[in-house]
Amino acid sequence: MNIPMNTLVSDMVNLLDESLREDFEERAGIIEFDAELPRGHAECLALLDVLQRYPHVLTGATLLQVKLKNSVYMGLATDIDHARQYLKNIGGVEIAFLNLKDVIDHQFEGICRIDIAHF
Repeated sequence: MNIPMNTLVSDMVNLLDESLREDFEERAGIIEFDAELPRGHAECLALLDVLQRYPHVLTGATLLQVKLKNSVYMGLATDIDHARQYLKNIGGVEIAFLNLKDVIDHQFEGICRIDIAHF
């Protein structure tokens, strides 16, 4: 894989897991060649695209919607692989990744209470 030209982009790309890094590389290549932009510009746009779709990269936390015992819950996770395994072990099913800001803004009018509980 290529090392991004811009040091800030490079530092942020280093936060991506292998799958997201591949997504970034593919997106940067498409933008560079289809839009005929310089590689550095294409990498910046590709990184913005990845971060917009996967904001957990910056926060280190992922908001998941899960189903457990016929009820739907939202949960925060810092290690998505561990969370998926834990859910599997207790009979839970991951439904979707959610954008934390959108959930707080639209479902809770900008502020919400977080109760401490384990699944």
